[in-house]
Amino acid sequence: MKKWILGLAVAGYLFAPQFVVAQDGDDDGPPPTVMVTMSSFKVPLGEDRGKVLQWIERWVAPQERNNPNVAAFYVLQHYWGSDSRDVVMVRVYEDWASIEAPCGEPCSTWAEANWPEEGTPEREEMIDLRRTFFKYNGRHSDEIYSSRLDLAKD
Repeated sequence: MKKWILGLAVAGYLFAPQFVVAQDGDDDGPPPTVMVTMSSFKVPLGEDRGKVLQWIERWVAPQERNNPNVAAFYVLQHYWGSDSRDVVMVRVYEDWASIEAPCGEPCSTWAEANWPEEGTPEREEMIDLRRTFFKYNGRHSDEIYSSRLDLAKD
């Protein structure tokens, strides 16, 4: 009888923690995540690189800052290694719906207020910057990732 009671006590000791952990994990649900998109393309160093980065600085980045669906926006440039042509634009979203949601009024208002008037040298400059940007961005790659926030370092 003592062996039987001891066996039940050992079994309870060994298996009870797994049931408690499993129940606790189920109550918490999945860990919180964010969605991250990356658009990467190659631009050689030189005049075109400068024009592409000007376009991003003057047009793309302000639009992303105005977009209420974008939690964060980064522009990465290749820093070290054999191929320094890489340009990567990273956007962080709270969820998939934020990726699909249009920017809407904040972006259209900003664009209307900041696109140079027709017939001005500023407009011709912006058209040239846009043309150069799409010369390289037309061959970009897109990736979409999810990132678990419980694994991130804040």
